[in-house]
Amino acid sequence: MDLLLDDMQISRSVRTDFDRLIPVKAIYETIDEIATRLGDPFLGATVGRDMARNAMGPVTQHLASEQTVGNLLDRFLISVGSYGNSTNYRLENDGQYATLKMARKVEPDANPAHPDALTLALLIEQIRPRVGQAWNSKDVLAVVVDETVVPEWLLPRSSLITGSKMGLTLRFPSRWMVMNRAYSPVDKSLGEADKEYDTLEEAVRSFCNEHISDPKLDITKTARACRLHPKALSRKLANEGTSFKAILDKQRQQYATTAIGEGKMTVTEIALHTGFTQASNFARAYRRWTGETPSKARSKQR
Repeated sequence: MDLLLDDMQISRSVRTDFDRLIPVKAIYETIDEIATRLGDPFLGATVGRDMARNAMGPVTQHLASEQTVGNLLDRFLISVGSYGNSTNYRLENDGQYATLKMARKVEPDANPAHPDALTLALLIEQIRPRVGQAWNSKDVLAVVVDETVVPEWLLPRSSLITGSKMGLTLRFPSRWMVMNRAYSPVDKSLGEADKEYDTLEEAVRSFCNEHISDPKLDITKTARACRLHPKALSRKLANEGTSFKAILDKQRQQYATTAIGEGKMTVTEIALHTGFTQASNFARAYRRWTGETPSKARSKQR
């Protein structure tokens, strides 16, 4: 990572000096290159989320003490104005909707998709906890340069409109501006540190158990629950010495062998409960797990 950042002319000394301005093009190209190398289209959004939750960076450090969304955005505008000069921010409020607009002064040479997703995630992860139960993504509209880098856990596709490289827009109900709720980052995803899971494998195992009857359960659905890209989830599980396929297969095996032993359900019912749409496919899987068919295993119990 240090070598990559050095190649992008962002040395360690520059990265740790908040009074030093980094060229915008270098920032955009670096984030895009890292996302490409990791195979993670949601990198920008993930970084923005983590910055918001952990008060990372000079801007977010100033936001934690603000209780209302209105005060939060006022502080945000003051802070970003102090640390950069490539964009203009404007907050509008017509009584029905509040609209935060970011406009670039010149069209960027590099792709701003990931940086814009980062900014959007940072803002939403600051606004959502302050709004509390009133939050509804259907009330939110965001105009972004590339919808594909905005994950579902941040905003659904129905809340997104494709815009241009010149800026970003976030609109939400005006009434949220005055809501006063003590700020505390919430809405943690499956497998995050404050959950009861010690490892990501345990979190995925729990999710598979809860959705074991879903015949369409796959790594994409599970990654969405973990707020990870499927490739990122696969890589992290590999680092723990396992895989999504292995975890799901093991949970199905445990459920099936227990159910066969209890004798309360038919083989077809067990197949459906373990996500198999056909009993024949379940029988083949059961034989792979145990060396015998479900029918033979059940006949031994009689």
